[in-house]
Amino acid sequence: MELHGKRTDPYRVLFPFGILIGIAGVSIWPAYYFGLTAGYSGRAHAFVQIEGFVYAFVAGFLLTAIPRFTGTEAPGRTAQFILAGLILSSAAAFEFQIERAGHIGFLIAHVFVITLVASRYARKRNPPPETFPLVGLGLLAGLIGGTVNAAIAWQALEPSFDLLGKRLLTEGMLLLLVLGIGSFLGPRLMGFAQIPDFEKMGRLAGKTGLSFLERNQSYILALTGAAIIASLIAEYRFQLGWAAYLRAALATAIIAAKIHPWRLPAVRTTLAWCVWMSFLFLLFGLWISAAAPPYRVDFLHIVFIGSFTLLILAVGTRVALSHGGHSLSAEQRSWVLRIGAAAVIIAMFSRAGAPFAAESFFEHLAIAALLWIAALAVWGYYVMGLLRRDPKGSGSRSSK
Repeated sequence: MELHGKRTDPYRVLFPFGILIGIAGVSIWPAYYFGLTAGYSGRAHAFVQIEGFVYAFVAGFLLTAIPRFTGTEAPGRTAQFILAGLILSSAAAFEFQIERAGHIGFLIAHVFVITLVASRYARKRNPPPETFPLVGLGLLAGLIGGTVNAAIAWQALEPSFDLLGKRLLTEGMLLLLVLGIGSFLGPRLMGFAQIPDFEKMGRLAGKTGLSFLERNQSYILALTGAAIIASLIAEYRFQLGWAAYLRAALATAIIAAKIHPWRLPAVRTTLAWCVWMSFLFLLFGLWISAAAPPYRVDFLHIVFIGSFTLLILAVGTRVALSHGGHSLSAEQRSWVLRIGAAAVIIAMFSRAGAPFAAESFFEHLAIAALLWIAALAVWGYYVMGLLRRDPKGSGSRSSK
């Protein structure tokens, strides 16, 4: 495989931070269950996982991939460590329930990421993927949500906006980023398309012969993403319950158009199956959480655990292998991914089912947490091993 990564790629700094933050953020449940702590904060746990664990992987991927998409350079090491420090300090503040510092830290980190992404988009030499508007809208939703959360913490905004602020991060920022990134990478990781030559795409930009939908799909996706953000405001600010169904329908339309989830992966690798299952869990989680509002938080964990975590494991594996110059044959029968996926799926069912077993609620949370931690730890150990190897001296490289 052709080496296109460098030792200065941002994922090499940010992925390890994400692994550590994720394990720390989930550890509160077994710690409480086994009596190691006297209490717990589900609120702190949520923000650590959203603004720490997932965000570290999002930032690591975006700042590695976007420079390649646009033909620009990646941020330097100084910028990478500043960003990692901001994400880590924000997560630590939430762990110690210092919300004001946590929200301000995340907001600064997010503005920093937006600045790095926007500066590369402004200097692009190649057109980004057609799903890029969803990424931009995801970053916008994160900015609005982060601002709302910080304003509430600093008593500049009334607490009635609290749920909207949190959901703009989970069902807004993260959902739109998954739709934007996943809709481009998903078909390629499942063998339905090839990673394009972005330089060639730049030379062919403006060519005729495309259908109306092909010429305007970026605008259509942008309108769909904006409608998803509007649905969040409609539901969580104006209590319009039907907006949850609208959001699920819009996400389903994007996934149906770009992923074709009814088709099994064309390449039967462990990684491809993980990607395919992640989109099925995303669809199921969105619809069942819309249909059962009293269990919204619990059923959204089908999205958070079953979809987002599986995508992190799969995409993170591909990034570490391809950018590190390692053979993609490691994706074929990856026992690391198989063990990770199995543990994550069991953890998902344990967490989603917890409210239906009131007498063992915290036992379910502890089991889910321990399985999730085990999955991330095993996968993280494997990925860290890949990162330690010199890309120029890594094993065999076969053609894609």
